[in-house]
Amino acid sequence: MDSMDELEKRAVRRGVVVGALGMLLVCLLAGWRLLPGYGNHLMTMLKLGQIVDTAEREFVGEFDAQMAGDMAAYGMMQALGDRYSTYLPTDAVAEYEANKFGETFGVGIQCIWDKERQSAHVYRVLDGSSALEQGMQPGDWIASADGVTVAKDGYEEMIAAIRGEEGTAVRVSVLRDGAAEPLTMELERRRLTQLMAEGELLDGGIGLIRIFSFHQGAAEQFRQVYETLQAQGMEKLVIDVRHDSGGLVNEMCDIADRFLPECDMMIMRRRNGREERRKSGAEQDEIPMAVLVDEQSYSAAEFFAALMQEYRRAVVVGAQTTGKERAQNTYHLIDGSAIVLSDQQYLTPGERALGETGMTPDILTTLPEGTDFYFMERAEDTQLQAAKDALADS
Repeated sequence: MDSMDELEKRAVRRGVVVGALGMLLVCLLAGWRLLPGYGNHLMTMLKLGQIVDTAEREFVGEFDAQMAGDMAAYGMMQALGDRYSTYLPTDAVAEYEANKFGETFGVGIQCIWDKERQSAHVYRVLDGSSALEQGMQPGDWIASADGVTVAKDGYEEMIAAIRGEEGTAVRVSVLRDGAAEPLTMELERRRLTQLMAEGELLDGGIGLIRIFSFHQGAAEQFRQVYETLQAQGMEKLVIDVRHDSGGLVNEMCDIADRFLPECDMMIMRRRNGREERRKSGAEQDEIPMAVLVDEQSYSAAEFFAALMQEYRRAVVVGAQTTGKERAQNTYHLIDGSAIVLSDQQYLTPGERALGETGMTPDILTTLPEGTDFYFMERAEDTQLQAAKDALADS
């Protein structure tokens, strides 16, 4: 028979356990009250926790709880059925945010995959980059990066080897047409400002401004290029948003505002039906304009073209655009990861949603078959010629 002292000790232990469980329950309930909406999904959250706990205790193989959580989060975003919403693991957030805000990490080259040569073809080298300092040129081919090759490891693996943390270095082997031997370059990974707009003055007083993206800083880069062309005698303007990856609504609106009278520029509609209307100011540059688009004019790029078309402010030339009508915001999670979520629908002032169809140019024309957009000669650019022809009568 247990002694009185033993019974008292057991009672104390039970009291401590019950008290601890009670405190835990109180904390959980308080947590649900402080985090609106979470209580509605308690069963889902408990189920995921139970899966992790069971796998850790019973699975006979290797189990990575962090990876399991990332995969679960990614799956939840995929369940939305929205191609623009996604999950970003912790180590991907900084690069995503830097890109959106007009910066990039890396050695300062932009490449495309060349299927015929099974290699990465450099089409742009950024100012301030170690690649530019080491003599990298558009047209160069990347053969390997720290020993990783396309032939042995695949294109994505080689590109991943070039990427890395700021301040670190990568050794790349470069093939250059006409060079007898590969060039070896030691490239430092840096934080760089993206090139988002550049321009030149063509014959006949036609300015050409290419907008590569509408990330933060695009409007300022556009302004500088535009004013330079004005000083050189620009009389007409072609804005090229082909192969433009889109970007921020504010940047796109700031550029569009220059060419529009006081008017609505965009309708932003949220889930609850609440709307925000972006408006332009009263000042307007009335320069005759054309806008170039193609199948890879995306998001803010195609919306810019649709806006100019809707107000009959520019003739739009090129091919049918991508088709997108949702804007995304980044929501940061408790562990440093994030979700990119479509939380707004955007429409033109005439309430046109570009959706899956994109926008149709006023003058439909394509590049000659087999033309490489990034390396084409000016004579091959039939879309630009069509835009210049359209401006000839204005």
